[in-house]
Amino acid sequence: MSLLKGYPRSLRIKLLCILFLGMVATVSVSFWVQLENTKERIQEDEQKSMQLLSSVLYSILEQTMAKGKVDEVSNALSVIATSPSITGVEILDRDMTARFSAEDNRPASKISIFTMPVRPRPICRKCHGNADPIGYLRIGFDTTTYEKRFFREVSINLGTSVAVLLTLTILVYICLQKGVFSRLQKINVAMQYFGKGNLKYRITVKGEDEISRMARAFNEMARNIYKINYRLYKVSEFSTIINKCISEEEIFNSTVEFIRKYFDVNGVAVTLNEPEERIVASRGETEGFLYIEPVLLKKKEIGSIKVAASRDFTMEELSAIKIVASSLSMALERVWSVGYG
Repeated sequence: MSLLKGYPRSLRIKLLCILFLGMVATVSVSFWVQLENTKERIQEDEQKSMQLLSSVLYSILEQTMAKGKVDEVSNALSVIATSPSITGVEILDRDMTARFSAEDNRPASKISIFTMPVRPRPICRKCHGNADPIGYLRIGFDTTTYEKRFFREVSINLGTSVAVLLTLTILVYICLQKGVFSRLQKINVAMQYFGKGNLKYRITVKGEDEISRMARAFNEMARNIYKINYRLYKVSEFSTIINKCISEEEIFNSTVEFIRKYFDVNGVAVTLNEPEERIVASRGETEGFLYIEPVLLKKKEIGSIKVAASRDFTMEELSAIKIVASSLSMALERVWSVGYG
């Protein structure tokens, strides 16, 4: 539970964590591949160098031994052992018993032993016969240089990988900040303003991606809500306006003008049943979809409001028209009661 509580709730941090972990995994795999390639390349270079040095030493000792002088062989081994890359040289007989050896007491952190068979030359067969091989040449190589080279290249690769990781992280963060987070922040700010009652707040939209479509959807929603609230506010004012009218004609005309002004309609008409239906006021065309809202007076239908439009009305618009019809009924009742009195 403590881990869940500590888990970041910010979408920005979550996305950055996921992307960072993905880049760490990618760079780690790349570094591991480079590490293996470096290791194989250095080992291959090391083997080639050892083989080349062994061949050279074999030729030197072969020439020395062919003269049959033991002292010269011993001296040659001692000189060879002083080479920076060699820590020791031994000549073994067929039973792997050391016959001659020379070692360098230099400290070496890592030593590799390379052994190669010594085969008799034609001039040596008088003494050694046709035995194959007649002995072995064992050479100790100081591989500290190769080890240092390996760690140096590993350090360079590691530094390069870390630099690439940090660069990618910064670039991805900049791209996300500019292309995603800052735009989401604008939408968040717009929602906060909208929630506080600023229904006119809009988002500046550029582009055609998902965030742009989200911003456009917010602007459309904001416009519709503002339009609904504005219409409801005007409907609430309509009862005050119509109650100031002093004649039937003024009431009918005010009703028609109000609906025509604040509703997206093609035309509107007010009719009375006396006893046949008669249009007492109208504006615009009456063709197309026709919505009829009855006008009641003491629960008796005395007429109707007819609205023509090329679309269906929303529930909010229907409710607003019902309120207008109710206000019309109350205004007519007031005027007629005064006239009758």
